[in-house]
Amino acid sequence: MDLILPRLREIGDKKDVKIYLVGGYIRDYLLNKSNEDIDFVVEKDAEIVAKEFAESINGKLITLGGRHKFYRVVDSKRNVIVDISQLKGNDINEDLLNRDFTINSLAVDIDKIENGEISNENIIDVANGLDDLNKGIIRHVKDNTFEDDPIRMLRAVRFMSQLEFELDDTTKRLIKRNKEKIKDMPYERITHELFKLLKYRRTYYYFNYMDRTLNILEEIFPEIEPMREIGKCKYHVVDSLTHSIYTLKVAEDIIYADSYFEDHVRKAYEEHTKKIVASDHTRLDLIKLGAFFHDIGKPSAKKVDETGRIRFKGHEITGAEIVKKIAERLKLSIKERDLLYKMVAKHMLPLVLYKNNDVSGKALYGMFSELKEDTLDILLISLADIIATRKLLYPGEEMGKFKVHIEYMANNYLTRYKEIEKISNIITGKEIMQKFDLGENVLVGDLLEEVRKAIYYGKISANKEAALRYIEKIL
Repeated sequence: MDLILPRLREIGDKKDVKIYLVGGYIRDYLLNKSNEDIDFVVEKDAEIVAKEFAESINGKLITLGGRHKFYRVVDSKRNVIVDISQLKGNDINEDLLNRDFTINSLAVDIDKIENGEISNENIIDVANGLDDLNKGIIRHVKDNTFEDDPIRMLRAVRFMSQLEFELDDTTKRLIKRNKEKIKDMPYERITHELFKLLKYRRTYYYFNYMDRTLNILEEIFPEIEPMREIGKCKYHVVDSLTHSIYTLKVAEDIIYADSYFEDHVRKAYEEHTKKIVASDHTRLDLIKLGAFFHDIGKPSAKKVDETGRIRFKGHEITGAEIVKKIAERLKLSIKERDLLYKMVAKHMLPLVLYKNNDVSGKALYGMFSELKEDTLDILLISLADIIATRKLLYPGEEMGKFKVHIEYMANNYLTRYKEIEKISNIITGKEIMQKFDLGENVLVGDLLEEVRKAIYYGKISANKEAALRYIEKIL
């Protein structure tokens, strides 16, 4: 703010326009929270003000929005991102009354901000937002708030999670009344809010809240509706949707725990889950979605055998196809889509090895070579799935054996397979071709796989010289 406010004041004085700091920055300032989103509204000439501000800090000017354009000024070197928009209405009061929630309908004239400090007496508060801020309440500004922009229904839940606030009762009723309108929103906007929600802890609670209290989860994901009616069987005492939300809770409990896994496995998970898959979406975001969607194929896979027992054989395959379509609808990247598909399609694999009592080198190598860099994600979802199932069947059960099973496989992956996952770090196909005169029917990929296996099984050391000697022996 030390750079931003003086430059904007100069421009405001020169152009003789009022400039106001508005919204989330003020809210978070009063809550002693950091906020990198800084929004200003100007009485007139927003584009000119934005251009001059961008020039004054050598920043980049970006035009955003549709019918209501606004301007973003970015200076990546100084980590400055500022949004500047035209005041909507006749004055700042009218502009604030057109905003989403009372706690965001706050403004202050930038001429009244001294040394970066905002005092309550200088805050323009036309919707009683300060009172709601003190009470910890998310409340709509106008009765047509959600008709004007249905995406605000998701924003309400996201603010609940972000600020740990409660939703006003009248606002709840308005959301339920307008819930069907969210289906008409561009899915890019839904995805944007959804992934913001996935960044916070207790995602399971807010998914459950969107489902049971607001009834909007099925509007976003209509595929979950049949899950309410099926799932109860020999192993499940609740329906599939309830189980899936509980699985998401268990996954979050594990990943956010300080000492659930032994230390080096915990650290590996911390590093792994922070990795960006696409945009700003992390592996942890996708793991949460994978845990929630893991049983989405059960309605389409339901069968009753000759004994009258309900079975869901192949639900992971039908579920993977469903989640692929959801990912495409959410406009996720191909990499994200394929990862979600894999999480759902392969979540039963660790359980199969457990039931077969097989953690042999061959069995583990087969699983690792199939799951590759997504191994840790799928192990976590599988663990959460089994705990969520067994804890409802037998609340006193500690689930120690399956946890040990998963931890053993994670350990094995990290210490034995991960270093050879990218075999090109040890030897490349080009180096093999340069060294050996290969026949037409010899595939370099097959030789690389033989090297990977030999290192995993401890037959040779993990270096180029040993790999070349091994290939020579094979040939």
